[in-house]
Amino acid sequence: MVGFNYCMNCGSKVSPLDKFCANCGAKLEEPDGEFIQDEDFFLKYDIKIENLKKEYDLKVNRAIELIQKQFNSSENSYRVFISTINESNNVFYNNIEVSSDIIKLATRPSEKIKKELEIKIYTLEKIIDKLEDFIDELIIHMSDESEKEVKTLTRELDDLIDSVKDY
Repeated sequence: MVGFNYCMNCGSKVSPLDKFCANCGAKLEEPDGEFIQDEDFFLKYDIKIENLKKEYDLKVNRAIELIQKQFNSSENSYRVFISTINESNNVFYNNIEVSSDIIKLATRPSEKIKKELEIKIYTLEKIIDKLEDFIDELIIHMSDESEKEVKTLTRELDDLIDSVKDY
């Protein structure tokens, strides 16, 4: 149905270029923003989001593995880091769900839809970047007893998650 819209009066399928509904004759409203003529628009975003999801899952599993290697589950640091990972999961998958809903529910590609999907993808990429930094710090500090850098990174990941929640 890419490239089609529906009449607000009778629900018939209409072309984005139509000025009046062929079924009931109602004047069709001008759309918000320009239409994007790309039959693969939603598929491209769906694939991108699925790839980000796979990348994130791999990194989360790696982070958990490193946390378990470095800390005893009874340690406070372990609980803090796992809590941060869990919160990251909640925010990441909420953004995945919203992105998927946009793709499933939108009737046509538009600049407005594209902008919102790009914002969601940017957010997902930022979470993945911070998670990668967190993994790097865990690796660097595996032999080092200092947790300061890892804790700083955990705080940064928490700050990113909080800012996404506020958005």
